[in-house]
Amino acid sequence: MGDPLREEDVVLRDGRTVTVRPAESDDAAALLENINLVCAEEIYLLMDEVPNDVDREREWIAAFDGHGSALLVATTGGSIVGQVDCRGGEWSKSRHVGLVGIAIRDSWREAGLGAALMARILEWMKARGFRKAELSVFATNERAKRLYESAGFVVEGVLKRQFRIRGEFVDDIRMGK
Repeated sequence: MGDPLREEDVVLRDGRTVTVRPAESDDAAALLENINLVCAEEIYLLMDEVPNDVDREREWIAAFDGHGSALLVATTGGSIVGQVDCRGGEWSKSRHVGLVGIAIRDSWREAGLGAALMARILEWMKARGFRKAELSVFATNERAKRLYESAGFVVEGVLKRQFRIRGEFVDDIRMGK
């Protein structure tokens, strides 16, 4: 296992290789590209887009200190094709809980990248002493729910009609591990 924040090449099920590593300031533009490609699909992330502000993105990256929060990226050929992050609770009563978020570029789904990134962030959380991981997923995102269940997450609650996507109400599924 080693250091969960190590840089490591990962071979995916389809034979493609990515490098998983902590995000760096120089990744700002590539991170914006990745997240905005996923946002553009309109059905996986809450936000419609992230403003294309590289300086602001650098500040966001810098906030992940590796102690109470971490941001890992999957890179190949100079592009970021996936990312996962965890932020610990801000208050003493919730510091043991980490909120996990993940975004995988469309052409890299169903290859095991999500599972690899999830395993790495959960490994980091365990090493940092987190006692619980939590996340939120649209009820319509079956692929993500399968990934989270395979990583050991269970449904802890449902917020009915929480979101409106393409004119339809969608439940917010809260999962924890």
